[in-house]
Amino acid sequence: MNKVVLGVDTSTQSCTVVARSVEDGSILQISKAAHPVTHPPVSEQHPNDWWMAFKKCLKEINLTNVCGISVAGQGHGLVAIDDKEQIIKPAKLWNDTTSDKQSERIIKDLGPKYWADKIGTLPLASFTITKLLWLQDNEPENYKRLKKVILPHDYFNYKFTGVASTDRSEASGTGFMDMKTNTFDRSILKKIGLEDVDKFEFSKILLPDASAGFLTDKIRNELEIPNAVIVGTGANDNPGSALAYGAINEGDLVISFGTSGTAFAPFSNSVHDESGTIYGMAHTVSGFIPLVCTLNSAKVTDLFASLLNLSLNEFGDLALTGSNSANRPILVPWIDGERTPNRPNSRASFHQIDNKFSRQDLARAAFEGVIFGIVSALQRFEEYKIPIKRLIVTGGGSNSPAYLQFLADVMEMPVHVADVKDAAAVGIAIQAAALVKNEPVRDLVQQWAPEIVLFANPRKGQNTKEVLNRFNEVINA
Repeated sequence: MNKVVLGVDTSTQSCTVVARSVEDGSILQISKAAHPVTHPPVSEQHPNDWWMAFKKCLKEINLTNVCGISVAGQGHGLVAIDDKEQIIKPAKLWNDTTSDKQSERIIKDLGPKYWADKIGTLPLASFTITKLLWLQDNEPENYKRLKKVILPHDYFNYKFTGVASTDRSEASGTGFMDMKTNTFDRSILKKIGLEDVDKFEFSKILLPDASAGFLTDKIRNELEIPNAVIVGTGANDNPGSALAYGAINEGDLVISFGTSGTAFAPFSNSVHDESGTIYGMAHTVSGFIPLVCTLNSAKVTDLFASLLNLSLNEFGDLALTGSNSANRPILVPWIDGERTPNRPNSRASFHQIDNKFSRQDLARAAFEGVIFGIVSALQRFEEYKIPIKRLIVTGGGSNSPAYLQFLADVMEMPVHVADVKDAAAVGIAIQAAALVKNEPVRDLVQQWAPEIVLFANPRKGQNTKEVLNRFNEVINA
């Protein structure tokens, strides 16, 4: 029997299921189904919709030889379940910013140093802890019903095995996991004024290479899977993607240009950043994977390309002919507010526009504005001595030569790409395969690592340091 494992990515936009051969890691099938569209600042989805999308994906997958499964999921959210095992309300997602006031309050009350020491960063509105406080403040009757507090990917482990479980990467996004002990710390929840904390049940935090159990007979029958299926711990979608690219050792920096922008780098030490710029996430393998995230990425260039009635590649070609002057226009790209830095109520703005302003300058400013937003945050990596030796670009923006070239210019280092699509699902399938093969995840990640190809080298004379400095002056004014 050619054994097969499934990697599942339950993201904000959709569910993706990838079937991979246990023998050699080859991708056999891919299936996708959409999730309901959300419109921040209120961003909620019912977990039943995730489950139905997952089942829809399975209808297109040959399940005959499936023997392992693992799930990567959107992080931070809140799935609230009562003592009768019923979902209390639609899950609040990571990009729901209605708990912004709660975030501001608890950061001010306890101070940035307390939060950085405890959880590695500041509890912004994306974090589960702020959503719990929002629930208590705004829906007290629902809060009183609360029994189980779990995250989106934990919900799948709970459905699969009957036991709520998670991994270090996902747990570190709650805002109440102690980064030094890998445990949930109820004292943090009590300290911010949450009531009846002792009655809460949290997901069990599983360490690397552990199993969450097996699919229950009930679920196997519901999904029409004939064999016993072992379940991996799963992970947050960013560390899940890191597995697909082989990014598990110090020296790699992965930047993704998707709806949001992310950048992460494996690191042996935990990071505790009082500014909140770096999210000191735990890796789903051993160690950590410090991450920065911006809200405004490829959707910014999509917007301006649409306004000029151009495709993204045409818009990129236009940008590459824009001025390289040190005084060229700058775009602060916060079309939806921003989380890094934390400016939820700010909006995008152009700077240094004069009567020579052209379509080419607009296009270049759009691409560079997105990149500057990420690179500005990445400057904090230097303070923690996080090594960067190789730069890999992913996400939809990695298909744009303009993003890749401008990034090489700004970072002043070569940019690499890999032919990996659906990275979170592809990567997390490795976790399931490692369990089936009884091998450490780290070993299998290295065996199945894709070819990393050089795409762009930095150009001279682009004045990117000067323009980045001007960008930083504007956003910090």
